[in-house]
Amino acid sequence: MAGYLQATKPELEPEAPMERTWLISTVPAVIADHQPELLAYGEIVARRDVEMRTLVAGQITAVGENFVDGGRVRAGDLLVQIDSFEFDAAVAEGEAQIMETEARLAEIQAQVAAEESNLIYDREQLEISEREWQRRDVLAKDKVISEKALDDSRLARNERARTVALGERNLLVLRANADRQRAVILQARVGLKRARRDLRNTRLLAPFDGLLTETGAAIGKRLPINGHVARLIDLNHLEAKFHLSDDEFGRLVKAPERLIGRPARAVWRVGAQNFEYSAEITRVGAEIDAASGGVQAYANVDTAGARTSLRPGAFVEIYFLDRRYRQVARLPESALHDGDKVYVVVAGRLQQRLVALVARNGNDVLVHGELAHGETVAATRFPGMGPGVKVSAR
Repeated sequence: MAGYLQATKPELEPEAPMERTWLISTVPAVIADHQPELLAYGEIVARRDVEMRTLVAGQITAVGENFVDGGRVRAGDLLVQIDSFEFDAAVAEGEAQIMETEARLAEIQAQVAAEESNLIYDREQLEISEREWQRRDVLAKDKVISEKALDDSRLARNERARTVALGERNLLVLRANADRQRAVILQARVGLKRARRDLRNTRLLAPFDGLLTETGAAIGKRLPINGHVARLIDLNHLEAKFHLSDDEFGRLVKAPERLIGRPARAVWRVGAQNFEYSAEITRVGAEIDAASGGVQAYANVDTAGARTSLRPGAFVEIYFLDRRYRQVARLPESALHDGDKVYVVVAGRLQQRLVALVARNGNDVLVHGELAHGETVAATRFPGMGPGVKVSAR
């Protein structure tokens, strides 16, 4: 009986397994020129950040009206005033010294003029004595006059010659004294200029419009030369300093649009408020960062004047355009497999397309290759993904 039942039992036909259909997300392949926007993070710095120090020593007798931390000053505004008594006295002494030295020069010049006049007279007398001696010499040879008369004329001639020689030496000495006195006057004028400069430097003025910080002076405080007064920050010339990676710098520095002069925008997020400023990349750092391989770049931020709320040290986002890529497709990074292929959906199944990675931009990639415009690209990864797999787009 058992054998009969075993022999006559019904046999079940095996059913073929059903092919699995994977539910995926897709994106259309749009082949076009792309210039993606890059994002960098940076810090606001002041192009001009000057530490104001005293140029002369002394006691502070006055400070500017806005000389406080956070005070706004304009170019030429007083920061601190140093006691000017000693410097006024030095200027007065310098002026008096110049008057004295100029008077001494005038005296020497008068002596030179008198000596020149005397020398003219003495030379005329020497010529007369020379002629008289020559006449007497002729008369003495003819025995008309005595030898004593000839000797007297010779002595008179020699005395006149000695007087002329002495006058010439005196004139040389007086002219040398005049030159020396002119040098003394020049030294006195240099000293007076220095004294006047020191007097001007008793008033420390703001060299440009800006914001004061680290104020360290007060009325009555005595400061040495080069004593710290404050820091002055120029809010009219703020820059965003940010880092460009080695890859970004390499792409941008060779781009036809150039890196320098590239427009940008700086976004400063403060609490729930966002402040956006237009900017322009103006320069790059002088050295490559040895740790990251990138470089520091600087963008001039248009703050529309010193009344801006933006301050050095603020953390900002810098947005600027990458180079322009010709005839590429922008896809999610999940669509790229092994760095050189993507899958497209054709009649409900996957087909492989070989591509080349051109650039990355955030979570997207730019590729070109076998991919055609308008094809549907699979953007979802799943196990066993490959050519011929059946899929269904969401």
